[in-house]
Amino acid sequence: MNTSDTQSVTELPNPPLLCRLGVGALGVIVALSALPWMWYSISHFGAFDWGLFGFELLTILAGIFAIFFGLGKFKEGWGIGVTAIAGSILVALVFGLYLGFILAKKTDFPDLYPLAKYTLMTRAAVITGLFIFASIAVCSRNAKSIPYIIKAALCAAPIAAVAAMMQYNIGPGVWINNSLAGGSGTGALQSILALTLGLFFIVFISAAGHLLIHAFECGRLSKPQSE
Repeated sequence: MNTSDTQSVTELPNPPLLCRLGVGALGVIVALSALPWMWYSISHFGAFDWGLFGFELLTILAGIFAIFFGLGKFKEGWGIGVTAIAGSILVALVFGLYLGFILAKKTDFPDLYPLAKYTLMTRAAVITGLFIFASIAVCSRNAKSIPYIIKAALCAAPIAAVAAMMQYNIGPGVWINNSLAGGSGTGALQSILALTLGLFFIVFISAAGHLLIHAFECGRLSKPQSE
């Protein structure tokens, strides 16, 4: 690699101020959203819920790292770093609040369910916002990233559509939920449907992730490379 190539990779401009402020603000929001659930997990459920506590702690750490990114502490790998933070928040949300409370405890603690629902919606919005700011930052460095980000969004759209139908029990989501719960069909249908859904999510998530990584690789250069 010659000197000019090295310079174009290492001397990267700061992400746009809007992106940095947005990521920092979202980091504060998501970190604060975890505090009440950490408090409830200590004794509110009758015993220390270490699982929920741990995932909420992970959410706070993700928020702190988002604040660092917002303050400009990191320049290299800014887009992929912010995306990794969004992914961490998503994993913690699914395995912590969603599985640990909404599916397991909302019947026993109905007074907390509205807070859980709004927390889930807030974090989904935060995750979306982080992806958007990461994409804007990458595209501002190199316009070649734009087609890959668009393709990644198109790959993610079917996942979001199916997840929304299942979450709100609308359209085909009603049949999917009933089949997975054993309310209709047979055990063989359950297994086939679960396997098909799993493959569906894996294929589209993998494709979207591959395209995003390629977009972020383009964004490592402040100017497009000559063909």
